[in-house]
Amino acid sequence: MSVRRAGQGMAALLGLAFAGSGHAQVDEHALKAAFVYNIAAFAQSAHVRASTLTICTQTDAALAAAIATLAGRDLAGRRVTVARVASAPAADCDVLVHAADTPVAAALTALVICDACALPNGVSTVALVREGNKIRFDVDATRARANGITLSSQLLRLARRVL
Repeated sequence: MSVRRAGQGMAALLGLAFAGSGHAQVDEHALKAAFVYNIAAFAQSAHVRASTLTICTQTDAALAAAIATLAGRDLAGRRVTVARVASAPAADCDVLVHAADTPVAAALTALVICDACALPNGVSTVALVREGNKIRFDVDATRARANGITLSSQLLRLARRVL
């Protein structure tokens, strides 16, 4: 990703992170999907397997539908595909987004993003959290390293908490 595109992406993520009630027309699920996309854009995996980036979901139907709209986009030269999974993630998931109440087997190579989890939880690298009327995120840097995920320092600076 070019420095210019990276800066634009980070600016967009920063704008999303601090979107408040003045942006009430923004659907919360669409906002969370945008966070997933931008977080994935600033994460590098040591386990890149294909020319596609597969985002798997284990979330409620509304968030899964919002994430499904990411399918077909380009992310760092990889085409985004989206799959809904019922249980432990398939081996081809690059990113797994799950709900806090969904039991997830440890995904050793995926970027695991949880909707409304408290970190550390032993599985998730990133937790999307609601803070007042804003969506923010926390990062478990230890879990990221264990999964072979490198997170951009720009992304880490935007996190609410880095563990």
